[in-house]
Amino acid sequence: MTTVRTLFDAAATTSEGRGLALRRVAILALVCVLPVALRDYQLSLVTTALIAALGALALTLVTGFVGLVTAGNSALLALGAYGAAIGAVQLELPFLVVLVGSVLVGAAVGLLAGLPALRVSGIYLAIATLALHFILIFVFNEYQTRAVGSAGFFLPAASIGGLTIDTAIEWYVVLVVVVLATWRLVENLKKSRFGRAWMLIRDTPLAAASQGISLPAYKLAAFVVSSAIISMSGTFLAYFQQAVYIENFTLELAIQYIAMIIIGGMGSSGGAIAGACFVVLLPPMLSRAIALLPSDAVVAGFLQQNLGDFQLIIYGTLVVVFLIWRPDGLAGLGQRLAALRVRSGKGAR
Repeated sequence: MTTVRTLFDAAATTSEGRGLALRRVAILALVCVLPVALRDYQLSLVTTALIAALGALALTLVTGFVGLVTAGNSALLALGAYGAAIGAVQLELPFLVVLVGSVLVGAAVGLLAGLPALRVSGIYLAIATLALHFILIFVFNEYQTRAVGSAGFFLPAASIGGLTIDTAIEWYVVLVVVVLATWRLVENLKKSRFGRAWMLIRDTPLAAASQGISLPAYKLAAFVVSSAIISMSGTFLAYFQQAVYIENFTLELAIQYIAMIIIGGMGSSGGAIAGACFVVLLPPMLSRAIALLPSDAVVAGFLQQNLGDFQLIIYGTLVVVFLIWRPDGLAGLGQRLAALRVRSGKGAR
């Protein structure tokens, strides 16, 4: 209930406050309508986007708040997924135990992954975390090959207190609650002294150090929290798909997560969710749009044959556009539109 109530807070005593409240009501209405309006397959795509939103929120915390560039997101996602495979398949542990374990292991690995951030930054930190990606992926690949072969692991259905989560709508409800709770956690961290310190480190590290902020401690804390959330996201992904195989966790996936927070708006938790939904849902939407074209059209055949390349072109173009002309991303665009509506409403009076 506390998480839901946060959608309606922010005083409505001003026009901007009322606009914010209306946007949150609209989002809640959309969340409630989707299970009724969508088919199971479509709802599963939305659920996949919600799982990606968890990773985007985590990346926003370490990159958007602290300004630390990392390319290890896919490896940490694999960490949670293979942790789920080991816990559920080989150790036969309950879902909640596996979930808590993945969070703790992710936090521990995040502590190790954050150590290079104490010495380097920028592109050098990205290269260091890229090394983490290749190391973890190599380890998991070897483990999978020796344990079950190339087919990968097949997980049982998740269950909580005797309730089995195995339908599209059940997974949707669970992930909506988890994403809202994670969003609230990230927002609270942003407004806390940790968030203020992180953003000061991002903007002016020397000023942060001069005010007594321990740069190493705060950087490591960001990596720990972020890695724990991404690992949790990997566990949800494994249980949702009920399968884990190494081909899912590529370097391209890590780049997609970076694209999510750039398109959504760097440093915006709401933008991270919007960017994740945009990036994940864009391919099926493009496929559907191309399918509606006349089958004898030359353009339709060309697009169908080169759909993957076409998607990458769109990703790259959007990232460049948002970096140059709209660095605040979808979140900033939404705020600008809301401000225009408020001004037009005042003008009408």
